[in-house]
Amino acid sequence: MFNFYRCFIPKAAHILAPIVQFLEGHTNKKKSRSSVRKSFEQLKWNENAEQAFLAAKNAIAEATLLRHPIPGAQLSLWVDASDVAIGGTLSQLSQGKWKPIAFFSMKLNKSQQKCKIQINVRQLRHLDFISQYSTDIRHVQGSQNIVADALSRIEVDSITKSPILNFKEFARAQKDDSDIQKFLHNDASSLQLELKPCQTSNCNLLCDTSTGVPRPFVPTSFRKLIFDHLHNLAHPGIAASTKLISARYVWPGMKYQIKQWVRCCESCQRSKIQRHTKTPLGTFSLPDARFTHIHIDIVGPLPPSEGQIYLLTIIDRFSRWPEAIPIPDMRAKTICRAIFDTWISRFGCPSVLTSDQGSQLRSSMFVEFTRMLGTQKIKTTPYHPISNGIVERFHRHLKSAIKAHENEKWSELIPIILLGIRTAVKEDLQSSCSELVYGTTLRLPCDMIDVSDIPPCDIEFITDLRHRMQQLNPVATSAHCTDRFYIHPSLKSSSHIFLRVDRVQPPLRQPYTGPHKVLCRTDKTITVDINGRKTTVSLDRVKPAHLLPETALSPPPVIKNLKSTDVHTSKNDEPPTYVTRSGRRVHFPKKLTTYIT
Repeated sequence: MFNFYRCFIPKAAHILAPIVQFLEGHTNKKKSRSSVRKSFEQLKWNENAEQAFLAAKNAIAEATLLRHPIPGAQLSLWVDASDVAIGGTLSQLSQGKWKPIAFFSMKLNKSQQKCKIQINVRQLRHLDFISQYSTDIRHVQGSQNIVADALSRIEVDSITKSPILNFKEFARAQKDDSDIQKFLHNDASSLQLELKPCQTSNCNLLCDTSTGVPRPFVPTSFRKLIFDHLHNLAHPGIAASTKLISARYVWPGMKYQIKQWVRCCESCQRSKIQRHTKTPLGTFSLPDARFTHIHIDIVGPLPPSEGQIYLLTIIDRFSRWPEAIPIPDMRAKTICRAIFDTWISRFGCPSVLTSDQGSQLRSSMFVEFTRMLGTQKIKTTPYHPISNGIVERFHRHLKSAIKAHENEKWSELIPIILLGIRTAVKEDLQSSCSELVYGTTLRLPCDMIDVSDIPPCDIEFITDLRHRMQQLNPVATSAHCTDRFYIHPSLKSSSHIFLRVDRVQPPLRQPYTGPHKVLCRTDKTITVDINGRKTTVSLDRVKPAHLLPETALSPPPVIKNLKSTDVHTSKNDEPPTYVTRSGRRVHFPKKLTTYIT
C-alpha cells in the first residue's frame, strides 16, 4: 500500500531504508521456498525498523488525505473482499494520477461470511445492479489492487506479540523476591537452594537441587508467565500440568495455583467437553379447550415431490390432532396462507401458538398475522428442539411412516399417513385424536361391519354430546424415558457462562463460545449478553465459566492463630472479613468475633 502511493510521499526511499535492508538476499526468485523461509525466520526486528515503520504510517496518512471531487473527472472504484471484511477506495484521475476521494472498509456479519465465492444467482444479481451505473467492470489481480486488499484484511494481518521469558530479568527478580528471602533464612525448609549457571544467558539462577534435577525458584512476578509457556503447549489437565511444571520449576503453593489456573483457562473451557448440562423436562400449562394451543414447525428441505419441498406441521396440544401441509417454499407469506386455509378455516383461531425461532416465523408479516388473529405467540429458545417436543415427536412418526412406504412421491402419501395417525389410539389419552375431535372413531377402508349404534340426531343427543365435550379434561404429555439429569452447582451463582454451539461447524472449531455475562436466570433458561445483545438460551446449552480473579495470582493466605486484635473493622462498623485456607472470604457476626482464636 505504501508503494502504491509512493509518488505522493517525499523522501519515500529514505523513510523505508531501515526496512528495505531486511530484503537483502531475499530477492532471488530462483531460491527454493525452504531456503527463503529459513532466511526470513532469522530476521530480527530492531528499533530503527520500528521507527521507520511508524514514520511510513504517518507519511502515508498525510499523503492519502482525501481530495475534493473534480467535476467531470474520471472516477474509479477499487474493491476487494476477504473472509472477514470488505474494503474499497474511490479515486479520481487528476494530472495523470489516481488520487483518493474516499475509503471504505466494513466487517462482514456471520451470514455474509457464509456467502460462497463461486458464481451463483446472487452474484449475477449484484453484477446486474452494478452494471446499471458502469459498464466498465474489470477484474484486477490482488497484487495490483493493493489499497482495497489492505482495507479488507485489517483483522487478518494484525500482529500480536507473545511474552518472552527473559532469564536476566528472572535472575534479578529472584534477588528482590520476598518468598525467596524467607526460604533462604529458613533452615527447616526441605528445599536445597543453590546458584546454578543458566545455559542460554550469562547469569546465575537460584535453583532447588533436592530432587537431583535443578529447578529454578520462580519469583512471584514470573509464575503466571511460566505457567502460560508450559500449559499453552498442549493445554493438559490439572494433574498433567502440575507434573509438567513441578518437574522443572518450584515455588510455594504451586499445586494450588496451577489447579486454579488450569481450571480458569478460557481456551480449555471453550475447547474441552466434560459433562453436558441436562435439566428436567419443563411443562406447559394445560389448555382449557380444544384448538386453543397449537404447535407449528417446518420440515425440510425434502426431495422435490410434485413441486413441494417443505412440510408445514401443526398439532393441537389438547386433542393431539395433527396436520401436515406440503408447501413449495418456507416464506412467511406461504406459511400464513397455509395455516389460514387448512387450520383456521376448520378449527378457528388459537389462543396460543408455539414455534421455534425460524426467521420466517419471526418476520414482521408473521407477527402481524398472529396479531390479526388475536393469538399469543410463544417462541422456544434457539437450538433446543425439545422445547417444542410435541411437534418434534410428531415429525419422527411422520418421517418413519413416509420412509416405510418406499415411495419418492411423499406428497401423495401425506393424506393416508395422517388418516392412520389420527385413528391410532394414544396410550396417554386412551383414545384416538379423532375421537376427541369428532366424538367418534373414523371409518377406515378395512371396516366391513358397522358396529356403531348412533341414535337419531335429536336435540337431547346434541345437547348431551356438547355437554360431554365441554367436560373433557386435558391430559398432560408423558415422558417415555428416564434420563439422568445434571446441573452444575456453579450455574446457580456464576457471573459468566460458556455457550455450546449446536449448529453445524467446520472441523477443529471450538464447541463453546464465551465467556458471556449472565443477566438473569430461571429454572430452564438463562439470559446472557452476547456481543452487546440480550439473548435467552436454554440451560442445557451452557456451563459455568471459571474466571481468574486478580487475587488468584498469589497463593491464598493461611491464617493461623488469628486473634481479635488482628482484625481491623471498617469505618462503617461492618463485620470484618476473614480469608479461609481455601481462599474464601467470609463474615462472622459481631458477637462471635471475640471468640475466634
